[in-house]
Amino acid sequence: MKWFDTGKIFMYKTYVMHYTPLKDRREFINQQLLFKGIFDAEFITQFDREDLKEQDLARYNKDLEVHKNVCEISLKAHGFAGEIPYKYETMELPSISLNLKHLHAFNKFLNQDMDFGLFLEDDCRFVDYDTSIGSVINQAPDNWDVIFLGGAFDHGIITPISRVGGSYLLANHPSTNTTSSILYKKESVRKIVPHMESFCTSIDWQLNYAFYKEKLNVYHTYPYLCTQGDFRSTAKDV
Repeated sequence: MKWFDTGKIFMYKTYVMHYTPLKDRREFINQQLLFKGIFDAEFITQFDREDLKEQDLARYNKDLEVHKNVCEISLKAHGFAGEIPYKYETMELPSISLNLKHLHAFNKFLNQDMDFGLFLEDDCRFVDYDTSIGSVINQAPDNWDVIFLGGAFDHGIITPISRVGGSYLLANHPSTNTTSSILYKKESVRKIVPHMESFCTSIDWQLNYAFYKEKLNVYHTYPYLCTQGDFRSTAKDV
């Protein structure tokens, strides 16, 4: 389906999760933002792995039962993935850092006068430079809470419940496709933050749990507007 813009203006704020030492990534995402016509993005450089303090690390919940409960949602069969057996895995500093960056961005968004927030990671690569974020918001189903603009995988990673308006897939839970490009309503962020203040697993699995617990309607654009670049995931660098 062809995207169109009605001319109605939607105000949104863009946040970019960035690991400060990786200057090539900052150059890359700045170029992507320029191509997309986004000129006021706020880079989240706090909570780099080397800067994490004891109180930051205390947000990481190592309780086995909590971990098992949170991971249960992401382990369900979905998309091209069958049911995954449970295995306890400890989080490394890069993954903890990324959780904290997203949480910091969530809280900044809640304190700013914007109804919508675009949350990008610094390896987000746009494949559609023509479709505005405003038109994505404008054409979205009335009941949307979260919209994935893309991710590391194609749509086969999710289990669609329905296709709405030709350009949106409503996903069953678990509903994430990594976390490189996500659009949120403010009220949706307000609902999920309590599930993110303390975390026990990777940001996408933690979000799967939060979306499920809050019964959010998670949509994915069809086709996707972006994918991930060719960089190694900083959340997996040890």
